[in-house]
Amino acid sequence: MVVNLRLQLQKKAVSRDVVTLPKYKGMLDTVSTITREECLAALWKGIVPGLHRQCVFGGLLIRLYEPVKSLYVGENFIGDIPLTKKILAGLTTGHIKRHR
Repeated sequence: MVVNLRLQLQKKAVSRDVVTLPKYKGMLDTVSTITREECLAALWKGIVPGLHRQCVFGGLLIRLYEPVKSLYVGENFIGDIPLTKKILAGLTTGHIKRHR
């Protein structure tokens, strides 16, 4: 998570016709640079908020699946729900997560 973020945020600095090279040159180089300069534990910075976010959104999607599925088949539906309706309910809840 930290590695990806740093790679995305780095920019080429331009000052007076001199272009400085980016600090990180790829995924493995970023991992080794962070480990060398900050310590191995620095790679885990930000993991707690990321896990909280994943738990909230994952729980929300699991909780929303059944009501969305009922919306597509009706509240009083009896029998096996068609696979197409299940897929549609899954796609709908996934779409909700994607466009939060």
